Amino acid sequence: MGTVPPTPPVRESPPPDIEVVCPHCQTRLAIHPSYAGTATACPKCGGKFQVPLPTAHSDQGPHSPHHAAPEYRAFVSKKVAAGILGILLGCLGIHKFILGLNTAGVIMLVVSLLGGLAGCFVVPLLGPAIMAIIGLAEGIIYLTKSDEDFYQTYAVEKREWF
Repeated sequence: MGTVPPTPPVRESPPPDIEVVCPHCQTRLAIHPSYAGTATACPKCGGKFQVPLPTAHSDQGPHSPHHAAPEYRAFVSKKVAAGILGILLGCLGIHKFILGLNTAGVIMLVVSLLGGLAGCFVVPLLGPAIMAIIGLAEGIIYLTKSDEDFYQTYAVEKREWF
């Protein structure tokens, strides 16, 4: 019997780069898939943005939400809690603290407390009422944003108001 020729070694090809466009300067970039869902800066303009998650047809694939970057998953998991607390207790700024937006949270809390005490002489509860309206609006905004938009806006850009 003849011998079978050896099979050449099989090499797995690396995953293709993710093609993205910088939202600030419109530069086309090729980014390695391991950076999907993370914050990065454009090498041309320095603008920060989130690398989008590639779409996949199966939830079991390497690009499914279950395989997204841990910081992305951790931040997005706070969306519902922040939204509900913004709607229910918005005047206290608790939703801001949940997202790590501490300066805005302190401002809302101080305005509510001081506005509730000092405002009683001018317009009763004006400060807490204004902060409650802001919290209600922000809670609704949080809950209606997609996970990608939520992460981009509040984790990457650190937008504190609306």
